[in-house]
Amino acid sequence: MDDSTIVKMGYAIQNYLEKSGIKSAKPAELMEPLIELGFFEKDQSKGLPLRNILRDLNKANKLYLLPQVKKELKTQNIWWSFEPLKF
Repeated sequence: MDDSTIVKMGYAIQNYLEKSGIKSAKPAELMEPLIELGFFEKDQSKGLPLRNILRDLNKANKLYLLPQVKKELKTQNIWWSFEPLKF
């Protein structure tokens, strides 16, 4: 997925979080709306497609493209969540 598509996905995530009133969402919780909007074809393993993108962005130091994302480093994994931006 290219950078401009990632930015568009960030706007879609922000819109979904604001409209639904969700304070924090896991990648698996965002898959259905992102599939409906055409960002993904289907979900695998409870949000794996989105988590893979987050891992790639993290490795490339480009998490800023999705400013709603929060990461929590655990012993073996990173726990991802999304929180709406406050303007």
